[in-house]
Amino acid sequence: MSESPVPESAPSPIDPDAPPPSPVTPVSGTLLGRVLALLHRHPLLLPVASFAFGVGSFLLVQRGEHMARVMAVIALLGWPWLLAEGVLGRWFARRTRGRLPEATARFITQQVQQELLFFSLPFLFTAMSAAAPGQIAFVIAAGALAVASAIDPLYWHRIAPNPALSMAFHGGCSFVASLVILPLAVHLPVEQALPIAFGITALTLLLSLVALLRQTADGAAKRRYLAVGTIAAALLVLMWLGRAAIPPAGLWVREARITTTLDGFVPGAAVDQVAITQLTETGLIAFVAVRAPRGLSQAVVFDWQQDGRLIDRIPAEITGGRDAGFRTYSRKLHFGEDPRGHWQVDLRTSQGQLIARRSVEIR
Repeated sequence: MSESPVPESAPSPIDPDAPPPSPVTPVSGTLLGRVLALLHRHPLLLPVASFAFGVGSFLLVQRGEHMARVMAVIALLGWPWLLAEGVLGRWFARRTRGRLPEATARFITQQVQQELLFFSLPFLFTAMSAAAPGQIAFVIAAGALAVASAIDPLYWHRIAPNPALSMAFHGGCSFVASLVILPLAVHLPVEQALPIAFGITALTLLLSLVALLRQTADGAAKRRYLAVGTIAAALLVLMWLGRAAIPPAGLWVREARITTTLDGFVPGAAVDQVAITQLTETGLIAFVAVRAPRGLSQAVVFDWQQDGRLIDRIPAEITGGRDAGFRTYSRKLHFGEDPRGHWQVDLRTSQGQLIARRSVEIR
């Protein structure tokens, strides 16, 4: 008995150990082809260069250099491709009359994702507060996305061929990039950049889902796409509700302390314990120096808490551009009938993202 022949249209199994398909052969004679071929031969070149690009931008921002914004704008140039890869890929395919295959579009997308993710990591890491486990988890997740985009077997054999997973991966990259680039390149305050990042990501996922549903007549595939889209939408809602766990990219703390004295904008020694008798004489001062990109004005709030209860919210504002960080403080003189206990002062954005946290015991 002979075996039944395999239909010619059946997909061949993917060998996870096989090298990714070459995306550069059809256009190898062009400048684009030569650039893609170089990146294809040296897959770690772009991640390393992008990470160095991000570190360089961060150092320039620290020095108040205008060039840092230029570098962020350069990073921003890859964003339109990331947001509209499918449309742009089909447009390029028509313009090149098939000389630009689907693999090339995917390869360009991979390079853009690497560039944006590795560029963003230094800013997310420096904005992260060690006192907020959620922010640490977010930075780890962003780092995992960056690493996944740089591992060719994982990207080409697991992420790119899976439309639903690729859609979710696109959304995550867009979200991370918008958090960093909007404050740095466009000078949007963090409280404005955050909802815009959510809106852009939601729109990207919606448009991608609609395109996937239109491109397939397979009922099972449509159900998978809808399931992934629903999970992604639910995750976005949960992230919005827990947005305090997202680092305020673009801001980082130069100095933060609780003290009892202040000479102009020079704080006294930091204290972690204060007697009630001393408290009634001088009160407490929460002092911070926060670095921000030049041209950025950022509203912040000092939250004074006693034993976990919010007692006062004092608004303030940070202006970017000062090398040592913009200095501001909140002075508290009235502590109620029984001030004893554990006091904690959180500096947050108006969206609740933690910038700095300091504590003191009143005895």
